[in-house]
Amino acid sequence: MPSRAFRIALSASAAAIGGIAAYWALLATRQGHILFKAGKLPVVHLSEDFSTYSHTVPGGLVRGYVYHPRGEEALQDLFIYFAGRGEDVRATAKALHWLPEGFGFAAINYRGVADSEGHPSELASVQDAGQLARHLRRAFPQTRLHVVGRSLGTGVAIQLVARQEFASLQLITPYDTLLEVAKRRFPLVPMSLLLRHRFDSLSHCKEVAAKTQVLLAERDDVVPHERSHKLIDAWPTPVSVQTIAGSDHHDIMRTEETWLRLVDFALTSVLPEPKAA
Repeated sequence: MPSRAFRIALSASAAAIGGIAAYWALLATRQGHILFKAGKLPVVHLSEDFSTYSHTVPGGLVRGYVYHPRGEEALQDLFIYFAGRGEDVRATAKALHWLPEGFGFAAINYRGVADSEGHPSELASVQDAGQLARHLRRAFPQTRLHVVGRSLGTGVAIQLVARQEFASLQLITPYDTLLEVAKRRFPLVPMSLLLRHRFDSLSHCKEVAAKTQVLLAERDDVVPHERSHKLIDAWPTPVSVQTIAGSDHHDIMRTEETWLRLVDFALTSVLPEPKAA
């Protein structure tokens, strides 16, 4: 007859296996919500320099915000921003005091994140990005559009720029594929089998023609520099790479140098007007 210690060890092992199986099942069935860190967030009040944006999706509305402090006529350049995991773009918009005159900012919260509704997924985020970009082209026909993605949002940004033409693309703490990042974070989980939202930027970047800059955090414990450089090395055109001194993965958007680099690169991406004959 098995000893009491053996029975306890066997029960503990069964409980551990059951827990792992339950966690894998959760990842398989709710991975969109886990990946995007979906959830409601407290209301963030924005100034009158912002207008609201929304479009209908299954389950409700995707909501976004457009910063254009002096109206459509004065807006020369507009950043279309795609956020990181669980990031409320209303909070990120608090940093826009670093933008110079003539620059605007537009962003949406992913489905299920903050004040947006619906179910998040890779496909949904790319579809919503395309819809936002088409709206902005109609609303600001004379404005140069620049795409910016951070962390998770770099996968969205790359797929958008692979489908539409923009003045520039800027990637903040990007990765080669989300699968590689997830495998590092969950080493005991068979992510190759479970992960549906792979954001394979290595494949999608082959279709990107826009002038591109990559901004890296000095310290990054979420997206290792190795993963960023895998993407940079595969890029089809020359890439400007800058490291934001003193920054990490989480505070890079709260650093003035990040915004100065974004603005400088956008301005250098503007082609000079042809001289009169």
